[in-house]
Amino acid sequence: MQRRVLGSSGFEISTIGLGTWAIGGHMWGGQDDENSVAAIHAAIDHGINWIDTAPIYGSGHSEEVVGRAVKQLPASKRPLLFTKFGLGVDSASPNRSATAAEVGAECEASLRRLGVDHVDLYQLHWPAPQPIAETASACAALLKAGKIRAIGVSNFSVAQLEEWRATGVPLHSDQPPFSILRPAAKLDVLPWCAAHDVGAISYSPLFRGLLFGTWPKDKTFPADDARSTHKDYAGARFQRHLQAVEAIRSVAAASGLSVPQLCVGVLLRARGLTAVIAGARNARQGGVISGLGVSVTGEQAGAVWKIAEALAKDLEGM
Repeated sequence: MQRRVLGSSGFEISTIGLGTWAIGGHMWGGQDDENSVAAIHAAIDHGINWIDTAPIYGSGHSEEVVGRAVKQLPASKRPLLFTKFGLGVDSASPNRSATAAEVGAECEASLRRLGVDHVDLYQLHWPAPQPIAETASACAALLKAGKIRAIGVSNFSVAQLEEWRATGVPLHSDQPPFSILRPAAKLDVLPWCAAHDVGAISYSPLFRGLLFGTWPKDKTFPADDARSTHKDYAGARFQRHLQAVEAIRSVAAASGLSVPQLCVGVLLRARGLTAVIAGARNARQGGVISGLGVSVTGEQAGAVWKIAEALAKDLEGM
């Protein structure tokens, strides 16, 4: 398992981390807690050394499941724990807010749910309406108190990253959406992170499961799955996406790779990207995701980006 340093935090993290939007969060339909715990243990057994979660995932349940799974591990195997703040804890009614008082209170609540005395990386989930200086100062206080070991943000623009940098408070990471089907971050956010020694962690690198390459043409989603109401997962747009996946599969097969290995490998070539988050809902998936961080050639990457560009062009007319 390859590892990289996360910005100026000093953490060496595996290039793949376990995301918990589905684990305990019920975003993709019902989820059994025992399967979630098994997924976490399998991921760690296969070399993953960090877990990304958030209180908004399942109204705190995801953090509780992560805490339960980690508690069962010997100290030598316990992973780094990354969580977030700034949306509250009610998944049915997110509230973007990050006052100084809220930042501190959310941290204490996350520590209780996770069952730890500190969080390794504490991230502002989305830009909040409060001045960035206020939120940054609150994070600095938590860092000084030992409640957190590093500070991150998520979904920030370059302008917002610059505003945080101007406060003088350390910023160790940013978490942008980034996949071959959502590549905007490579144009500005990732180069900025590279230039300022800020780690960059990609979320949704496999486009909510689409780029695992296992879905049939008649794939549907239950009503309690968030993808069931998204335009990219139904009708002509969905079928065009599946055609692109088949084209990627041909490129991958030529080198003995799977679709997700190739898609993640292409991302990891991007300047400024530290690692990606991949989800898993059971032990089999937990073991599989650790093998996604492969090296790919420039020729392979070029072929994949060409497929993605053709897809994007076609989608403009749908």
